[in-house]
Amino acid sequence: MGLNFDTSFFSIVCELNGTLFTPEFDLSDMRVSQIIEDLRSGQFENIHAILEFNPAEGWCHNITEEILAAAFCNEYDRQDCNENWSDYGQERIEARLAGVTTRVAA
Repeated sequence: MGLNFDTSFFSIVCELNGTLFTPEFDLSDMRVSQIIEDLRSGQFENIHAILEFNPAEGWCHNITEEILAAAFCNEYDRQDCNENWSDYGQERIEARLAGVTTRVAA
């Protein structure tokens, strides 16, 4: 089974006793819906950032506010609590269009 690098991956940066770390995930759990579910169930504490990235396209976005708002929409007083979160946002620009040179090993 091959690994497709042309997809969104997610990383969470947390703090424990003054040290920043990223919790370990199975690749199958690196979905937006799973991250939101884990946040709601208290799996992560002291979150500093939630990052979405695509290695093949060469971009990375800080999506912390959007994901926290989706996970705790009542606390953020948001109307889109039942929004269907997909792995792709709508306001993205790929690295080539942004003038960033990317290289992907085959």
